Amino acid sequence: MNEMALSTSLANAGLCLLGTADVADPLIPPTLATFASSCSSEDGAFGESVNLEDPELWRKANSEWHRLALGSGLFSEVNPHFLVAVKGSDVNSVQWWWVRVKLLDEWDIVGAGAASGILGNGPCRPSFVMLSLDGDAILRCDVGQESIDFSVVREPHRAQTLRRHGEWMAGSPRVDELTRAAIRRWLDSHG
Repeated sequence: MNEMALSTSLANAGLCLLGTADVADPLIPPTLATFASSCSSEDGAFGESVNLEDPELWRKANSEWHRLALGSGLFSEVNPHFLVAVKGSDVNSVQWWWVRVKLLDEWDIVGAGAASGILGNGPCRPSFVMLSLDGDAILRCDVGQESIDFSVVREPHRAQTLRRHGEWMAGSPRVDELTRAAIRRWLDSHG
């Protein structure tokens, strides 16, 4: 997706595109961060769900996202900047990386954001991973059989589930070299 289309899609969610995060930064790669939903409370993880049959699904899921984002330190009211995982600009790219965004006053992550294809697969069908600018908070969202599920991991470098899976991915020939290198940078920076 080109930058103009990406910017427009993110704007539909109420996010202003600020640029791409430097690939040399030792951030957890999005492909590994998606495993936040596999982490347990022993990893510092917690989450919430909103039932898909709830008549207030859209409102409640947006509200839950915002509450978890603020509570986890994804961003603050004073500094509403964070990272969102997006697919590379090459249509055949398998790499995902982080873009910097700012939450605007008017936003709709679960509705219009999910419908944009960047943050999901249709209205109230969100699927995304977000990261705080300092890399200390992951907020993952996906749709299960019965609910929209939000998972948060604080200090992901301490989460043994993510570290073990990262070690495996960093050594797997099935994982592209750019992602393996990014995982190694992240693991090494939090030795």
